[in-house]
Amino acid sequence: MKTINNIIENSALGIINQNYRYGVLLLFSGILVTVMALLVFVLGNMEYVSGQFNF
Repeated sequence: MKTINNIIENSALGIINQNYRYGVLLLFSGILVTVMALLVFVLGNMEYVSGQFNF
């Protein structure tokens, strides 16, 4: 079974510097957290959102 470090080394991220590698991973994880937060907000406030967009 592959570890996360082996998957990273075998992907395109494996050729860049260690610091940049973790920076890219942090960027993508931040984007994922933002998308999840927006999804929770939209689903939690569906009446307001649908009223604004006339769904």
